[in-house]
Amino acid sequence: MEIPKLYKKYHVDKEYTSIGLFRALKKKYEIKKVFYPGSHVHITPSLVFSHVVYADSFRNTYRFFEEETTMAYLLKHREYLQEPLVKFYQQDYRKPFNELKNDFDLIISQYAGFVGQAVKPYLKPGGLLVCNNSHGDATMASIDSEYKLVGVYNRVKDEVYRISDQDLETYLIPKKEIEINKELLLQTMKGVAYTKSPSGYIFEKLTG
Repeated sequence: MEIPKLYKKYHVDKEYTSIGLFRALKKKYEIKKVFYPGSHVHITPSLVFSHVVYADSFRNTYRFFEEETTMAYLLKHREYLQEPLVKFYQQDYRKPFNELKNDFDLIISQYAGFVGQAVKPYLKPGGLLVCNNSHGDATMASIDSEYKLVGVYNRVKDEVYRISDQDLETYLIPKKEIEINKELLLQTMKGVAYTKSPSGYIFEKLTG
């Protein structure tokens, strides 16, 4: 089965599909419906979860999702029995998604800015935000009273990620004494340097 060209170029060839992360998340948490803003062509979640909504503003990304090879690849390699339910929005995730409701179990934020803030209304109470801190999304979530840190994850290799919910109080401690606020993060678009740096963080949404 042919691998979609852009997915192969940006993820498979770089051995960074993150398949191990999504498998670990599925094993540990009850996740059925997933939202991935700023996804570009990173379709790995649809190999693990049957219902994934993607969004990206990068020019002509919609064509990738319309290609026959994309859906054929997902059908061939999916790790579940259902038909894949894939929806793609060609738009900036900071704009409203009028069709969507607050019923997502998981929001994925990877290298795309403050996803956890922009699309928080679509995450149901008890739902999870999985993010890294490359552009400050994890730091932003850490100062948001609507989010609570419930886990961290570390990449061993592409197929192996480890999730931990132990000693969470030892994370999100800045290396330098600094006042962390929303304005600073929006200005710098950069996460705070912490004494411990896992590959990423898992936050739970506390309110509706």
